[in-house]
Amino acid sequence: MLKNKAVFYFVFSLLFPSGLIGQNINLVVFNKTGYNLDSVSFNHIELGNITKDSSVVFSNINEITLLGDVPLHIPFGIIEGKKRPLNLTPCGTKSKKKKEGIFVFDILIYESGGEYRLYWRKHE
Repeated sequence: MLKNKAVFYFVFSLLFPSGLIGQNINLVVFNKTGYNLDSVSFNHIELGNITKDSSVVFSNINEITLLGDVPLHIPFGIIEGKKRPLNLTPCGTKSKKKKEGIFVFDILIYESGGEYRLYWRKHE
């Protein structure tokens, strides 16, 4: 029985490579803040550092939740010398989960009173 399972998983892995099972989301993120962003993440997905006016391509995502045309969860990133208030928990009303596709977004910044918040916009 154990041998049959091993053969089944071996044949299954040959017929359906890992690229076809999950991780079908490709994400391109452009930094349009004018600042270098450190430790960029959203919804527990680590994007790393994104220098100003550059982009990062990320493809190890199984699922993304969108609210309209942008991710539901607010982007997080550290800007040296600036204070960032606590991010609010997003509301998922009318959100939809996507399991495949190519998504391209800009990260923008809203600054007020010495603090900042990052937000998404669909890339144009």
